[in-house]
Parts: sequence; structure tokens; C-alpha cells
Amino acid sequence: MKQFFFFAFLLLIVMNSCKKDEAVTTAPVYSFSVNTDTVNAVIQKSVTIESNKISGTEASVTWVVDGKTSSSANAFTQVFTVAGFYKVLFKARNDAGVFEKEFIINVAPVVREGGESKYISRILEYLPAPGQFINVAPGNAASAEGIVGKNSGLVTLGAYGGYITFTFDHSIQNKEGADLAIYGNPLKPPTDWSEPGIVMVSRDDNGNGIADDTWYELAGSEYGSAGTIKNYRITYYNPRAYANVPWKDNQGNSGAVEINAFHKQQYYPLFAPDQDSLVFTGTLLKSTFGQVNGIWINAGFSWGYADAYSSGDDYDTKKYNSFDIDRAVDAGGKPVQLKAIDFVKVYTAQNNKGNALMGEISTEIKGAEDLHFGK
Repeated sequence: MKQFFFFAFLLLIVMNSCKKDEAVTTAPVYSFSVNTDTVNAVIQKSVTIESNKISGTEASVTWVVDGKTSSSANAFTQVFTVAGFYKVLFKARNDAGVFEKEFIINVAPVVREGGESKYISRILEYLPAPGQFINVAPGNAASAEGIVGKNSGLVTLGAYGGYITFTFDHSIQNKEGADLAIYGNPLKPPTDWSEPGIVMVSRDDNGNGIADDTWYELAGSEYGSAGTIKNYRITYYNPRAYANVPWKDNQGNSGAVEINAFHKQQYYPLFAPDQDSLVFTGTLLKSTFGQVNGIWINAGFSWGYADAYSSGDDYDTKKYNSFDIDRAVDAGGKPVQLKAIDFVKVYTAQNNKGNALMGEISTEIKGAEDLHFGK
């Protein structure tokens, strides 16, 4: 009898052990409320992915966003405040195994539609480099504000690096062909006088209405040219007088923005936040300053620059330089896809002192226009 009870007890232990083993031998498998690996979302709006266990035993769930644990709930819900691509990893684990699924959340900024004008609505910043017109028209704050709402104002950006940033009362959408027009005042050959400016664009990725997001250069015809210098840096030093403004760059060069007899005010911007020195960085285009048949000229490039008499841009007909958002590149030169842009920056892209008659090379613009407005 004792032997009977012993074997019965042993059998009971084995049966319970088998039941426990059966309870943890099946790994979890899940399905989801979205059927694509990339989920599109918009900043400030909730995005949700629901998980549903379709087989396997119970498992612990974890959602990981860009390497950081976000949630342990069955459903993932999050509001993203900055546009970009986010890697979201779902993990379900039990003693039998792990189930994983990765999603990419493509968070887009809000595209501001509508608007009342095709022209610039607001100047965000004006910081010119030294130049012969700085501190007087067209190189002062009033001149910068004068390009708002029209294409007939005039503001100078001074020597290399001087810039202006502006916005419209709506986003400029990336559609077929050119998207943006910038008006300048170049002269056509044979008295060719272009002062090329590079154009950069930015989206309001964080939705705060401030141009503090990533900038992208709109690559023009010279972007890949052997004479173009990327990551150029120049520093101007304030002489605190009507005097030449010295500079040094990161290429081992030095020089000066030289004064002339026609403009006798100080050439260093007196409204700059730093009254000791100014530093500008960007892409430097090769100089095109010289003489042709005894006439001083500064030749333009084929296309892709502001205030340039561009044959490839058909400036003769349009009277403006046109820009395609599809030509946006990041800091490493890689093309980026932008559905729309909210901010524009233009800066002088050549470093040449010119001469006592013509003054330094300094980009000038009269206004800008959304080429798709009302269409």
C-alpha cells in the first residue's frame, strides 16, 4: 500500500510538471492595428499603435522609442513635439521566447495653408556683414522691413555671410517645378553685375514659429564645383570708425572690406549684437569679379542663386531668381525631401572687396514670392 501511494504521488508530480511545461512552451505572436512598417504622424497630434496577442502564452510588453523605454501597455500612444523619424520597437517576452516588431514613425510638421499674400509677411532676422551701405539705406533695419509685402523694396546684406531670414503667412509647399522667387537687382551683360546669394530653407519642425530648426541649402549650379568651399568661416573685426573693416578666415586668408569716398559712415553694422567682431559660416562661391573690355563686372552663375543674372534661370524674362525645394541638401550634401518649408535665409556667398568705384560684392534683394500662391 505504501508503494502504491508513493507511485501515485510521483505520478501526480510528473503530471503537474508537464502541465507547467505546457504553459510556457509557446512563444507569443502579435498583430497590430497598423499594417505598414512606416506610420505617418503630425506634430502635436497623438499617434496610436495597438497590439493584439493572437497566439502564445502571456507575455510582458515593452515599447521602446529611439532606444528609450516608453511604455509597457498593450497600446502605444504618444504625442511627438518635433518633426522627424522615430524608431519604435515593440517587444513581448515570456519564458518561451521574444516577439519583436519595429515601426518607423514619420512625424511631419504642420503645413500652414491659405494665407493672404504671396509675398514675405515678416522679417525674422537681419544681420548684414560690413559694407558700404551698412547703417544707412539700404543697409539698415528700415530697409529690411521694406521688402515685406512686395517685390520692390531693397536691402543689402553686406560682404560675405551677411544674411536676412524671413517667412510668409503660410508654408511654401514643394510642388512641381520652382517654388520660390527672390527678386534682386543684377545687371545683364555686357555690364554684368551679379552679387550671388545662397538660399537656405527650413521647416518649423517644433511648431514654435521660430526659425530655430535645421537649415538646408538649396544647391545651386556651383554646389559641386571645384572652386566652391564648404564650411567656410570668416570673422570681421570692428574698427569703430569710418575705416577698412579687417577680416580673417579659416582658409588662412585675411583682408578687409574697404571704405570708399562715396559712403563715409562706419561700415561695421552698429546694430549687430556683438560690437567687437562678427562671425559668419557657410558655403563660399568662387570670385567672378574682373574686367571685360575695360568694364568692371561680377559675373553671375547658371542658376540657383539670388541677385544673379542667371542665363539658366532665365532672369532676362522672369526678372527674378527661382528656387526648387527639391534641391535642398543637408550639411553633408545629402538630398532631403521636404513637403513644405516655413523659413528662408539668404546670405552673400562671395568674398570680394571689389574696388573703390563699385564697392564690395554684397547680395541685395527686393522681395520674395511664393510661386504657387493661389494656384
